[in-house]
Amino acid sequence: MHIKFVDYDLTYCDLSWNWLNDDEIKKLTMTPEFTKENQNEWFYSIKHKDDYLIWGIEFDNKPIGALGIKNIDYINKSGEYFGYIGEKEYWGKCIGKIMMKYVIKKASEKEISKIYLKVEKFNERATKLYIKSGFQVFEDDGECLNMIWQEGVINV
Repeated sequence: MHIKFVDYDLTYCDLSWNWLNDDEIKKLTMTPEFTKENQNEWFYSIKHKDDYLIWGIEFDNKPIGALGIKNIDYINKSGEYFGYIGEKEYWGKCIGKIMMKYVIKKASEKEISKIYLKVEKFNERATKLYIKSGFQVFEDDGECLNMIWQEGVINV
């Protein structure tokens, strides 16, 4: 298994259109409705943002997903994780664990010491991954869990 994290380019943008419009992936990622025009505007805006990091994920040179950190606040050293494997045949192959290690490493390199995320409570597979990666629940709103990872805090 050869996983590589690469620049998020137009290829990934086009593939993400398909991935994030899949009903199951859309539900799991809590993706709102968006148009192709919205996506293109977003894609061309990210190179001008300093509060947004994104990478494509390759498995044996095949694009399979994306991950990143958004809403980065360099004063509070925090950011919000997002990620998805769009090619479903790669689900359940421990790639999520590799994704989490990568994003935590990149956060540390950027001096981001707190990563937060929101996950639907029904998404048990993702919740287990986040807990194993050191995230802790700090709020349960009934439908979603708000979780945080903090550098130097060991999950028990």
